Amino acid sequence: MSRLNRLLSAVILLGIPEAHGNVAFASDEDAIQRVLDAGQQAMLGRDYGQAVHILRDGLEGHPEDNRLRLELGRAYLSAGADDRAIRLFREILETEPNNRLAVLELARALSYKLRYEDSNALFRKLLGANAADEAASIGLASNLLRQQRPSEAKDVVEKALTFHPNSLRLQEYQDRIESGLLGGEEREVDVKPNVAEVTVDYFNDSAGNASWRSSQRVDSDLTPSLTNRLVLEHQWQHSLDDSLEVVQTFSDELHWRPRESLLFSAGGGVVSFNNRDVNAIYETSLAFRPAQHWLLGAGFSRVPVVPGAEATENRLTAQGWEAFAKWTPGRWRINVNWTRQHYSDGNIGSRQSAEVIRAWRSRGLTFQTGYRYRHLSFERELEHGYFSPDSYHSHLAVAGVLFHAGTRFRNEVLVRSGVESIAADSRFSFAWEIHSRNEVVLGHWTLELDYSKYHLVQASGALRADAGQLAFAYHF
Repeated sequence: MSRLNRLLSAVILLGIPEAHGNVAFASDEDAIQRVLDAGQQAMLGRDYGQAVHILRDGLEGHPEDNRLRLELGRAYLSAGADDRAIRLFREILETEPNNRLAVLELARALSYKLRYEDSNALFRKLLGANAADEAASIGLASNLLRQQRPSEAKDVVEKALTFHPNSLRLQEYQDRIESGLLGGEEREVDVKPNVAEVTVDYFNDSAGNASWRSSQRVDSDLTPSLTNRLVLEHQWQHSLDDSLEVVQTFSDELHWRPRESLLFSAGGGVVSFNNRDVNAIYETSLAFRPAQHWLLGAGFSRVPVVPGAEATENRLTAQGWEAFAKWTPGRWRINVNWTRQHYSDGNIGSRQSAEVIRAWRSRGLTFQTGYRYRHLSFERELEHGYFSPDSYHSHLAVAGVLFHAGTRFRNEVLVRSGVESIAADSRFSFAWEIHSRNEVVLGHWTLELDYSKYHLVQASGALRADAGQLAFAYHF
């Protein structure tokens, strides 16, 4: 009997807890799987902000589960929070150094951060473990093309095709390399990282108007779907006939993307003229993607009107509506814009513009050709310096070239030439403009130096104008 009692005690002490443990384990597995399913469903719907919230809450309840950590990292990548994703992938590799998916995603994230050599090392590690790893081959080839190393990319693709001869992705890469096209895998979403930027602009025209402007801007992610932009500007203007005018502007703007196809922005601030008159400014807009390659939007805003010292003397603001549409099928880019504004001096102005651009890429160069139309009209001629003729039209042909010197430097030159009319019923005359943009990327820093020469429509006609810009930006 004592042996039976001991056996029953063993069952009670060992068997029942073990049974309870199995129930708990099954319950945890079910809960984790539900979180994974919900997160992946949100990802499939491109609702990356919701996916982050679901997976982050799930990981807090199950901090030991690397499957949740991996999916949360992927959601962060899709939402543009690359640094958070990198941290999670590295946490996985601390406990599971041979986790293939974590290595693959970390390599992808480092590539998005332009850390190609670190990314290449991880892709090569995966290929060293398995030469038939198709995803690693595609990732490595993509990086090499972005680094302008096509011969090495070709070797990677040809070797991968021996294992996957029917791979459409690898065949596409092979065709692109043979055609001399550079550039790797395109990111699914247009990600704008956190940035702090300082900009200095200079402008002058042939009538003696000149201005300097300095601005400081900070863009920051508050959540994966909510970003904030803070801007502070100072502008100094003078001309041959007007005294020095100083304009200061402060504004703050929130951008909320509740879904990948929907973006809402709202913000406000103040503008100060010569440290005396202070006026409120604001902006709100809504943009959405009804279909692939389409972007439609509308907005309402109140902004200062400060093109020169003469206009600034009148402390003008303008408020009104804007509507825009953008269509980007393949290599084409088509933009249409319309605005109607009520000026504080009683004038009403409207603007319409349309641009059609076609681009071609070849061996580090991008060529652009197209057409731009602009129309500006005002109901009254008030001689306030921002525009006196009642109507302006221009039809300009567009030609440009973008030069990619590796991943650290790019230069863009854009030329427009055609005809313009600076008043209603006036004859068209020859017009042209040229813009040059130069950008250098050094790690987290970006240096930009731009120059423009164009016709500026003012009270006395289309004046020749020169403008330059120097900008320093730090991405974090």
